Amino acid sequence: MEDRALQQSRIIEVNGDSKDRQIIDEERCKFLRKVFASAHINMLLGSGFSAGVVPTLGHRESWFQSFDALMRDNPTDSIWQTARGLLRAEYFKSVMLPLEGKQPDSLQVAFISAAMQLVAGRGATMLPKRVNFFTTNYDPMIESSLETLVQPFNDGFTGRMRPAFDTSSFSRLMYEQSLFMEYSSQVATANVFKVHGSLTWRRQNVNAGIGYSSVDDTLKDCLINFEDLISSKAVEKVGILVQKDCDDAGVNNLRLLACSLSGDDSHIVNNFANQYDATLCIVNPAKKKFEETVLEQSYYDLLRIYANELDRNNSLLIVFGFSFADEHILGLTRRAIRSNPQLIVIISCYTREDATGYQSLFPNADNVYLFIPTEGGVIGLRELSEVLKCAVK
Repeated sequence: MEDRALQQSRIIEVNGDSKDRQIIDEERCKFLRKVFASAHINMLLGSGFSAGVVPTLGHRESWFQSFDALMRDNPTDSIWQTARGLLRAEYFKSVMLPLEGKQPDSLQVAFISAAMQLVAGRGATMLPKRVNFFTTNYDPMIESSLETLVQPFNDGFTGRMRPAFDTSSFSRLMYEQSLFMEYSSQVATANVFKVHGSLTWRRQNVNAGIGYSSVDDTLKDCLINFEDLISSKAVEKVGILVQKDCDDAGVNNLRLLACSLSGDDSHIVNNFANQYDATLCIVNPAKKKFEETVLEQSYYDLLRIYANELDRNNSLLIVFGFSFADEHILGLTRRAIRSNPQLIVIISCYTREDATGYQSLFPNADNVYLFIPTEGGVIGLRELSEVLKCAVK
């Protein structure tokens, strides 16, 4: 009877303020244990997972959207091309370059550890000992956290000397066998799906597909010969412009900036944009994302896997730090919520006010639950990790 009441409320309050109280009440812990015990577990992690270690996107998406549209409407206008090149240079400088040498913090590692504990204790069952991590982040914080924990995972690459991206690797499970007996047991593993690409991905030639690279090597190769551009006053001025949402005045200011460059400087900007596109395997932040992903079969396959995982019986999706601003991921999630009554979606709200926005995205959805903090508190990685720990006790 209590389980039914909890399901009808679809709001689960998490103590996000005081360490003196239990993070979540016992009745809700019991409910979550039942959900996790019988579920195919998926996590959708957005920029909130990497916050504090990785710079946020800010207002840059609106700028990329506007200038992609301008490029489509004015394909022969070299000034718009240079302006978009300046946007790419500023984005690389402010969002990607700071990732050089970065490692996950203790909160990220603790969260990934708590997520893996949800499946590590599973006995003989039809359910795999596997957690699927889906993210739109380019950074390697999930993978690095798993490596810190010495936790086996699939990131889509096969091979050691020349790793190549192959989505079939995500279907593999790992087993351990006794040296002296025929007994084997499944090892807890993770799949890491980078649905917008990654700084560990490198473009090979057209036929070779996607290869693997360290983040530092990818950044270094993209930067080579363009150090002066990245540190230039022009890119610094773009950084000031993108602190606000893009509007007509902002577009005009960026165009004037592009016009003010000498012919040689414009050539350098355009060359950097070409090197950026030739080196990085990412989906840039713009509304036209889906059209970009269709051009790359690997991106399309990852979205298909996401949709298929949500269509499974007893599928569970936990969402953290993800706003659903990505329209096609939102669309796939909405479709699964409507069509799969056995899917449960749990969205972690950083503040109580965030709940209203999520409720508006998924109105009247009986299988969507919200973690909301107690009054005055928040739900960050620390609090959500404690909730996950409650679910395995």
